Amino acid sequence: MAIVVVDRAQLIEDIRAIVRYELTNAAPAPAAGPPPAPADELLSIREAAELLGVTVQTVHEWKRRGLLKYHKLGSRSYLKRADVLAALQGHQRTVKAGKGAARG
Repeated sequence: MAIVVVDRAQLIEDIRAIVRYELTNAAPAPAAGPPPAPADELLSIREAAELLGVTVQTVHEWKRRGLLKYHKLGSRSYLKRADVLAALQGHQRTVKAGKGAARG
Protein backbone atom coordinates (compact mmCIF):
# COMPACT_ATOMS: atom_id res chain seq x y z
CA MET A 1 0.00 0.00 0.00
CA ALA A 2 1.46 3.32 -1.07
CA ILE A 3 1.22 6.48 0.96
CA VAL A 4 0.02 9.49 -1.01
CA VAL A 5 0.95 12.92 0.22
CA VAL A 6 -1.73 15.58 -0.37
CA ASP A 7 -1.43 19.17 0.65
CA ARG A 8 -4.04 20.73 2.91
CA ALA A 9 -5.79 22.76 0.19
CA GLN A 10 -6.22 19.66 -2.00
CA LEU A 11 -7.53 17.63 0.96
CA ILE A 12 -10.13 20.30 1.77
CA GLU A 13 -11.22 20.50 -1.88
CA ASP A 14 -11.55 16.69 -2.07
CA ILE A 15 -13.67 16.61 1.10
CA ARG A 16 -15.92 19.37 -0.26
CA ALA A 17 -16.40 17.45 -3.50
CA ILE A 18 -17.32 14.29 -1.59
CA VAL A 19 -19.81 16.17 0.61
CA ARG A 20 -21.39 17.86 -2.46
CA TYR A 21 -21.72 14.49 -4.18
CA GLU A 22 -23.30 12.85 -1.12
CA LEU A 23 -25.75 15.71 -0.61
CA THR A 24 -26.93 15.70 -4.22
CA ASN A 25 -27.35 11.92 -4.32
CA ALA A 26 -28.77 11.41 -0.85
CA ALA A 27 -32.30 10.07 -0.40
CA PRO A 28 -34.79 12.60 0.96
CA ALA A 29 -35.03 12.67 4.73
CA PRO A 30 -38.05 10.85 6.15
CA ALA A 31 -40.97 13.00 7.26
CA ALA A 32 -40.87 14.19 10.84
CA GLY A 33 -42.98 12.34 13.36
CA PRO A 34 -43.59 8.69 14.06
CA PRO A 35 -43.83 6.24 11.18
CA PRO A 36 -47.37 5.47 10.01
CA ALA A 37 -49.05 2.66 11.91
CA PRO A 38 -49.76 -0.54 9.98
CA ALA A 39 -53.39 -0.98 8.90
CA ASP A 40 -53.63 -4.34 10.64
CA GLU A 41 -52.53 -2.90 14.00
CA LEU A 42 -55.00 -3.89 16.72
CA LEU A 43 -56.51 -1.11 18.82
CA SER A 44 -58.20 -1.41 22.18
CA ILE A 45 -61.77 -0.14 22.50
CA ARG A 46 -60.47 2.99 24.25
CA GLU A 47 -57.88 3.66 21.52
CA ALA A 48 -60.54 3.20 18.83
CA ALA A 49 -62.87 5.61 20.65
CA GLU A 50 -60.11 8.24 20.83
CA LEU A 51 -59.29 7.80 17.14
CA LEU A 52 -62.98 8.10 16.19
CA GLY A 53 -63.64 10.99 18.57
CA VAL A 54 -66.52 9.16 20.27
CA THR A 55 -67.10 7.56 23.66
CA VAL A 56 -66.21 3.99 24.59
CA GLN A 57 -69.94 3.31 24.87
CA THR A 58 -70.45 4.42 21.26
CA VAL A 59 -67.75 2.02 20.07
CA HIS A 60 -69.47 -0.81 21.97
CA GLU A 61 -72.81 0.19 20.41
CA TRP A 62 -71.31 0.26 16.91
CA LYS A 63 -69.81 -3.18 17.55
CA ARG A 64 -73.18 -4.51 18.69
CA ARG A 65 -74.93 -3.06 15.62
CA GLY A 66 -72.30 -4.54 13.29
CA LEU A 67 -70.92 -1.18 12.18
CA LEU A 68 -67.44 -2.03 13.47
CA LYS A 69 -65.75 -5.37 12.94
CA TYR A 70 -63.90 -6.55 16.00
CA HIS A 71 -61.76 -9.48 17.09
CA LYS A 72 -61.91 -11.26 20.42
CA LEU A 73 -58.65 -12.21 22.10
CA GLY A 74 -59.49 -13.92 25.34
CA SER A 75 -62.14 -11.81 27.04
CA ARG A 76 -61.12 -8.56 25.33
CA SER A 77 -62.23 -7.03 22.04
CA TYR A 78 -59.83 -5.38 19.62
CA LEU A 79 -60.38 -3.54 16.36
CA LYS A 80 -58.10 -3.27 13.34
CA ARG A 81 -56.90 0.25 12.65
CA ALA A 82 -58.00 -0.05 9.00
CA ASP A 83 -61.56 -0.98 10.08
CA VAL A 84 -61.70 1.94 12.52
CA LEU A 85 -60.45 4.38 9.87
CA ALA A 86 -63.04 3.03 7.40
CA ALA A 87 -65.77 3.59 10.01
CA LEU A 88 -64.43 7.11 10.57
CA GLN A 89 -64.91 7.84 6.87
CA GLY A 90 -68.47 6.51 6.93
CA HIS A 91 -69.56 8.26 10.12
CA GLN A 92 -68.29 11.81 9.75
CA ARG A 93 -70.14 14.13 12.10
CA THR A 94 -71.97 17.05 10.58
CA VAL A 95 -72.46 20.41 12.24
CA LYS A 96 -76.13 21.27 12.62
CA ALA A 97 -77.45 24.79 12.93
CA GLY A 98 -78.45 25.58 16.49
CA LYS A 99 -81.57 27.41 17.66
CA GLY A 100 -81.74 30.94 16.40
CA ALA A 101 -79.09 30.34 13.75
CA ALA A 102 -79.58 32.06 10.42
CA ARG A 103 -80.98 29.77 7.80
CA GLY A 104 -80.15 30.14 4.14
